[in-house]
Amino acid sequence: MKKSLFKKLAVPITVMSLAISIIGCSAEESSTSSKGAGKNKVSGEKIILRLSEAQVDDYPDSRAEKEFAKIVEEKTDGRIKVDVYTAGQLGDEKTTIEQTQVGVIDMGRANAGPLTQFAEKFGVFSFPFLFDSRDHMWKAIDGGLGDELFKNLEEKGDLVGLAFYDAGARNFYSKDPISKLKDVKGKKIRVMQNDILIDAFKELGVSPTPLSASEVYSALQMGVIDGGENNVSTYVADGHFEIAKNFTESEHLRIPGVLFMSKKAWDKLSSEDQKIIKAAAKESEKFQQDAYDKYSDEAMKKVEEKGNKVIQLSKEDREAFRDKVKPVYDKYKDQFGDLFKIIDDAK
Repeated sequence: MKKSLFKKLAVPITVMSLAISIIGCSAEESSTSSKGAGKNKVSGEKIILRLSEAQVDDYPDSRAEKEFAKIVEEKTDGRIKVDVYTAGQLGDEKTTIEQTQVGVIDMGRANAGPLTQFAEKFGVFSFPFLFDSRDHMWKAIDGGLGDELFKNLEEKGDLVGLAFYDAGARNFYSKDPISKLKDVKGKKIRVMQNDILIDAFKELGVSPTPLSASEVYSALQMGVIDGGENNVSTYVADGHFEIAKNFTESEHLRIPGVLFMSKKAWDKLSSEDQKIIKAAAKESEKFQQDAYDKYSDEAMKKVEEKGNKVIQLSKEDREAFRDKVKPVYDKYKDQFGDLFKIIDDAK
């Protein structure tokens, strides 16, 4: 679109204004064409919804969103169409959240981390060793945690939660092996800028070093940090496995992605269409999980082919890590105690 608009610099201002006006109208129609559509379903009025995804086209989340769009279109006989814009075409995750809040974008997907800025209860995912396993996380989400978080998202963020997408488990990786609690003491580990996580890592004896994702590779190279923590896919994709060759499957954090919709766009749908959207989103969860498993398996193969050391924590060592961060749970109990209970009950 940009190439066609700006190919000729000598385009008259009136023509350029008209082109911009058309683009603006098209965008407006895309995000507001659902107005009254549910109530006028008999007339066959079509609804076009735009979904923003920051990840690339073949990423598990992007693929799941396309599956979601396919299901919606099938269940409505083509009456509702979801256009999925991948690779950050409509903005990064934070921009997607903000633009969906005000209704410029109809739908989006973001990690639960940045969503904490808009709905504070999503901060519960920042507590290390919160879940015993992946199954435990999903049992908690389906057992009431998801409902509580979506309620908070709608009340505070003007967003309607549709589904949770797997983002794997975050693990330690470093230049020196980490297999026991004592191995992290004094180590400079890159962490996200997150107060809860920083507090927890300090309890572990780590020297938490907040850095942007783009700074980690060079920081590892220069010895500014000793390691980092992330899922295996990012560990490989960002090239950190080339320098920090010890990968410890600590699985200390599980921070899922969230598929959401603008409340403004949601309220324009009929209750029947809302049910279709919700059901399709839920159905896409399993598709995404399967796709993410394959994606992670491919990344782990690359780690092993590289000859990196993959370390699994013993049950006893994992418990030692978990016990060490308990003071952080106590510190935030008033804020997250109700969610901790839901999670504990799901074990």
